[in-house]
Amino acid sequence: MDKKPNNEHAIEGKRVYLRPITYEDSELIVKWRNQENVRRYFIYREPFSKEGQDKWMREQVETKKVYQFIVCENQTDRPIGCTYLRDVDLAYRKAEYGVFLGEEDTRGKGIGKEILMLTMQFAFKTLQLHKVFARALADNPASIHCFLNSGFCKEATLRDDVYVDGEYRDVVFVGMLEEDYEKSKFCDSLLQE
Repeated sequence: MDKKPNNEHAIEGKRVYLRPITYEDSELIVKWRNQENVRRYFIYREPFSKEGQDKWMREQVETKKVYQFIVCENQTDRPIGCTYLRDVDLAYRKAEYGVFLGEEDTRGKGIGKEILMLTMQFAFKTLQLHKVFARALADNPASIHCFLNSGFCKEATLRDDVYVDGEYRDVVFVGMLEEDYEKSKFCDSLLQE
């Protein structure tokens, strides 16, 4: 766990830590999610608003249907993105994973894999889930590669599954079981000594 002030519930890795999202983060989430280079990788493309994000906080995060974290750099405490588990079903012990980096200078540096594994640590160790799945547009090979390189398995490609920006797009589903997480070579290496 984290040593930083006011972040006693943070999950700390080597380069980044995850802290629970707060209402104070709403404007930052809106700014990030409305950037074209973030928005284009999401199936939901409608513009974000502070009111909509605050409603999400009330109806999803506060009710624990979603566990959402702000990703911060260890060195500077600068918020750089967001990670979450949504549609958390504790009866069936599964959830859907999502992530995005909002700061342009952090992309392409391997931070996504660390964020993914820290979130999986929370999913499998804290929430004791059995399965986490994720979706990616098929034309987003970087995300799919990160998932597969981190212990997720490709489960399906749904052809013409979504209609976004005036065209049908394929969606790739990947999944990680608790046993996949336990076998993953990245589990312990991403946690700080």
